[in-house]
Amino acid sequence: MVDHDSLGPAPEPAATLGEVLLALGGRLTRLQTEILAGLGQPLTIRQYRILSRVDAGNTSLTSLSKLARRNLSTMSQSVDKLVQQGLLTRKTSESSRRTMQLALTAEGAAALDAGNRALAKFTSELTTRMPQELQDQILPALQQLFTDVQGDLDDR
Repeated sequence: MVDHDSLGPAPEPAATLGEVLLALGGRLTRLQTEILAGLGQPLTIRQYRILSRVDAGNTSLTSLSKLARRNLSTMSQSVDKLVQQGLLTRKTSESSRRTMQLALTAEGAAALDAGNRALAKFTSELTTRMPQELQDQILPALQQLFTDVQGDLDDR
């Protein structure tokens, strides 16, 4: 269950949308970080995202780097750690010997599943007091904000 008291003071009622979004983003990140760190196989948010993206079919270091907007050496270090932990495998691509393909191990799939379940439970607890009608109203706005932010990052 989410401990709302440990999150610090709520934004002021007169806070701007930008202030609320900034505060919310930080708190969500902190809570997700704590949830993933508390799993049987602890994960960082970056590790969780890499496992999720590999599971979704992004199996090259290049595609992971582009999605995460990280340079290849940074992504390679993150992937190397997941390989050392036994959560990913790295093998030469059948189509190009210069390309490495990543895949989840059974342990990686189990860690990803545990992360997915824990974060889904967190989301459910977070929204339990929010009427479905309100959830349905704010979801498109949040999706639009996310798309706009992604577009801003793509332009840089």
